[in-house]
Amino acid sequence: MAPKTGKIARPGGETPNRSDSTASTGSQAATIHRAHVINVNTRDYTVDVQTESHPFSMSFDIPFMTTYLHQDRGEGINFMPEVGSFCWVCSPSEVGKNSFILGWTPVHETGTFRAGRDLLNPGDLHFSTRDGNFIYIRRGGVVQIGSTPVCQRIYIPIRNIIRDFAENYELSTPAGDLKWLVNRTDEQSDGHRGCLYSLSCKEFSDDPNENPLAVLKIGSHGEGIDTILTLETRDKGGGTVKTKLEISKTGDIKWSMEKDLTLEVKGDFTTTVKGKMTTTSDSDMGLESKSKLSGKAPAVGLDGGGAKLDLEGTAALNGSAVNLGDALFKAVVDTPTLQAWINAVTAALIGPPSPPVPVFRCPIPPAAPYTSTKVKA
Repeated sequence: MAPKTGKIARPGGETPNRSDSTASTGSQAATIHRAHVINVNTRDYTVDVQTESHPFSMSFDIPFMTTYLHQDRGEGINFMPEVGSFCWVCSPSEVGKNSFILGWTPVHETGTFRAGRDLLNPGDLHFSTRDGNFIYIRRGGVVQIGSTPVCQRIYIPIRNIIRDFAENYELSTPAGDLKWLVNRTDEQSDGHRGCLYSLSCKEFSDDPNENPLAVLKIGSHGEGIDTILTLETRDKGGGTVKTKLEISKTGDIKWSMEKDLTLEVKGDFTTTVKGKMTTTSDSDMGLESKSKLSGKAPAVGLDGGGAKLDLEGTAALNGSAVNLGDALFKAVVDTPTLQAWINAVTAALIGPPSPPVPVFRCPIPPAAPYTSTKVKA
């Protein structure tokens, strides 16, 4: 029977079996009967009951006692009974006072009054409903609050631990959200389900909840997706993405950003790459050291502005011109013309030089025509 929201209709104009505050005053013998609830008036906090003692009788709009209650705004410990519960109804000795429910009791079944209640230790307090949710206040300081065994919070006084148990957890605040989610529907019972942890933070409390300033996600990003971590930042709440970091299960890392990247290391900085390393710049690139700059490689190749430098075994300098700096003399290139000139000079000698200075038979032309115009030393 669904709980009432108002007073029930009395069949056949039946007069409620209750005492009237306007009745004559006096005294009578107080009576206590066990009864069961047949209707609940949620609006007025009263119940209708039927007594179990013979002859059976019905009483309507009976208030029920509670552990504590104050008239001001209903302060106290409140509950709402259900149809079918058993209670003790007291009719007071003072004439004109309403009957009331003293308390509640289970039916004696199979030699016990336990009525399916959980086993408790002396001093424990337990609050629950038939749906499985509960509150335990246990001796020793332990407190349990839960909806199901896998959805509860336990307060443990030893080292002041708060322990949460949940399949899914969500925390929402004006500053952002925190979530642990398991990708499972009510129809799915297997435990092999993707999980995702997400943390979103706002810059201001009135920023839109959609696309906050920063979002961190760790775990499954979807079936067939290798990404296990993403970090996105925006220029403002609801704005455009400015930086994004992605890490995959295989160890791949991709970090994209719209603006500058500055890396400051006050100690040593070591980079070890097992594979190929490539650095590409769409603008100028500079390398500066305030101390010694050294490099080591089995081979070095540089290509820029049409000039190439290959260092592998023997150094090779290739380009339309190579400037090695200022020198006293021009560089001489070993060409067939130079060789012919050397042979002519040798033939001009008189013979084996006996004096310290060789003697030539004829004047020797200068070597200037045999110097290189492309190489300067």
